[in-house]
Formats: sequence, structure tokens, C-alpha cells
Amino acid sequence: MKKNMRYVSLALAAAVVFILAADVSAQRSTVLGGYKAAKTTDADVKAAGGFAVAKRAETEEKEMELTSILKAEKQVVAGTNYRLCLKVESEGGEGQDAVTIFVQAVVYKDLKGIMKLSSWTISECGDEEEE
Repeated sequence: MKKNMRYVSLALAAAVVFILAADVSAQRSTVLGGYKAAKTTDADVKAAGGFAVAKRAETEEKEMELTSILKAEKQVVAGTNYRLCLKVESEGGEGQDAVTIFVQAVVYKDLKGIMKLSSWTISECGDEEEE
């Protein structure tokens, strides 16, 4: 009887180790704190996109208009980072027509709701959308 109890205890211990190992493996495959897809129609995403374009237009002293948000991701930190692929209509140089540009912008929104444009990079993120 004692021998059978040892086998049962050993089998239970092995099962617990197996379950814990599987759980740790699953956690490693998920990037904690990483970016996750967000809906381009989400109010916070739209606000971040509008903020990014307005802030960049102010910096460059140009007319700019957000045409559309093609892709959005968000990352929850001590606040939220929004990584956005934006289609933007931008005023051309002197004597030039307006141009359409694709931009990858990152907007940080702190816990008080204050936004900051962290990055603005001309990108090819929207090329697959234009066919």
C-alpha cells in the first residue's frame, strides 16, 4: 500500500511540474507590455492620430490633415503608447501641390490624459493599402 502511495504521489508531483512548465512556456510566448492591435475606429486612437498630425503641423508650420488611420496598436505602460500608421495630406513646399504621406507616429498619453508626440517617421506602412 505504501508503495502504491509513493507512485501516486510521484505521478501527482510529475503532473504539477508538467502543468507549471507548460504555463511558463505559454507566458514566454506572450510579450508582456508589448504592443497589441487596436481598432482604428476607437475614440482614443482617433484622438491620438489627430493630436499627432496637429502637433507635427505646428512644428513644421504647415497645413496638414489626417486622411485616415490605417493601422493602430497600443501598449499599456504608465499611461498608453499608441503606434499608428497614418495617411496624411500635407501642404507642399512653396508653389507645390499638397502631397499624401504615410507616417508611423507614436503618441504617449500619460495617466492624466496629457499627450506627447514621441516619434514621427515617414513610412511605407500604408503602401499595401494603396492599390
